[in-house]
Amino acid sequence: MNEWQQQQNTIPMLLAQAKPRAAVTHTVIGTSTPIEEDAPHEISPWVFFGFSCVAFMLTIILVILGTRRMRVVPQAFQNLLEMLYEFLFGLPEQVMGPRGRQYAPFISSFFIYIVMMNALGLIPACKSATASLSITLGMALTAFCGVQYFGFKAHGIKYLAHFCGPVWWMAWLIGPLEVVSELVRPVSLSMRLYGNMFGEEQVVSALAHNLTVVAPVVIVLLQVLTVVLQAFVFTLLVTVYIALATEHGDEHAGEDKAAAHA
Repeated sequence: MNEWQQQQNTIPMLLAQAKPRAAVTHTVIGTSTPIEEDAPHEISPWVFFGFSCVAFMLTIILVILGTRRMRVVPQAFQNLLEMLYEFLFGLPEQVMGPRGRQYAPFISSFFIYIVMMNALGLIPACKSATASLSITLGMALTAFCGVQYFGFKAHGIKYLAHFCGPVWWMAWLIGPLEVVSELVRPVSLSMRLYGNMFGEEQVVSALAHNLTVVAPVVIVLLQVLTVVLQAFVFTLLVTVYIALATEHGDEHAGEDKAAAHA
């Protein structure tokens, strides 16, 4: 009877020990003692959506403040915005030539918006909206639709011909490959931005736990570099995609207009 009672008391203890614990174990550098922490709760996508809305509102406020009192001799803030304007409008011109300036408003919107969303992650208790795949995928799909729109605008229905390859009799082979490569672009855009921003948050978190003296300097420099670099990469890729979609189409349109005026 005593053995049976001991077995009955042992079973609940074994079940309790076998129950998985919601904990994260890591080892502090310089020691061999593992430390267990409660596992972080998964952040809701609506939190990232909220921060994306905050970034959008801050962008609108920045534009209003920067253009409210324009002066012939710019002051510090206006001078900074003019430098940003020349950089963003000069980027498509460097890739596509003079015809690229017409696409600058669409392209520069991505850079400013992504920088603003990334910069929110530098503020304590705030999150970078680009660390959510749903946000980056939404921007990538917007860029994809814009590229297709500009392609059809430049070439008309002939834009579909570039999916068939250089010769028509190879369309059965090259066509599916071109379509797949076109559809992969928004996936790669979204995954690249999301992966880099999410990875940056993980690296910053690890540095904050394991470094002491140099942690603030390293973290700030890493975050500032990532904020600007990832926005530039996304914007540059969108510029290249638009350049490929509108190649030769804008030149022909310009020649037609010149002939009509003549």
